[in-house]
Amino acid sequence: HVLASSIEDNLEPTIDNIQSSLKLSDKELTKMIVRTPELLTHKMSAENIKQRFSFLQEVLDLPEGDVASLRKYTMRRPDILVWREDSMKESQQWVKQRFGLGDARVAQMCRNAPGLFYANTTTLSDKADSIQSELSLSEEELSNLVSKFSTIFYYNIDKGFRPKLQYLRTRLELDEEALKNLGLKAPSLFSYSEGNIEEKLQFYSNLVGEREAKRMVVKSSNLLKQSLKKRLNPRLEEIQKSSVKVRWNKTLIRRLARRTDDQWER
Repeated sequence: HVLASSIEDNLEPTIDNIQSSLKLSDKELTKMIVRTPELLTHKMSAENIKQRFSFLQEVLDLPEGDVASLRKYTMRRPDILVWREDSMKESQQWVKQRFGLGDARVAQMCRNAPGLFYANTTTLSDKADSIQSELSLSEEELSNLVSKFSTIFYYNIDKGFRPKLQYLRTRLELDEEALKNLGLKAPSLFSYSEGNIEEKLQFYSNLVGEREAKRMVVKSSNLLKQSLKKRLNPRLEEIQKSSVKVRWNKTLIRRLARRTDDQWER
């Protein structure tokens, strides 16, 4: 427990060593400790941290001495500094064997979702089986999906993944094959709230009608990734103020939604 730790013998050296090893500002250090106070229950010498950095560089496939990347991943998941190395390697080995992936792709998955390192392999297996079953995926399709979007393992299958599939199936009027293709093509949609999707679907529906809007977002799912506040609404308002008469179709909507700011200004 943090309150039982000696300030001089444990807390101060640990805090100093973490800060100096990761080159953290006082603000960054405070954020890390507040997020993961259990770090302070571990006595971490400069040598301990150096050894952990060497281990993380290996399992995350990082260039030697890449402190910037180590900072990035430890700020996201500070507890990665104290997780048991044998458990981390076990989880990584399970991912490699279950999905038939090489070391580089497994390391990429763990960089994208560091929580995989400390996930229970039974839980991971259950989630993988559920995802495969719900989307009717082959082993190769499942492997491609999880390696592309490894944070899918963070989802609660019963409360998040299945309800979202049902929503997408019903709202976008998809059959099983179309739902599967959408999931493989745009797995990040699983992380969007229904409200977020509804707002954007309504935006496009106002321009081309609901049926056409649904067809468009299924075919070009990145239309749902665009920000209403920062991109879609401001651009539409700009066009409306110009008094230019526009007969909206899928080509014009793609230009509205997908052009960069520089391209739009031209």
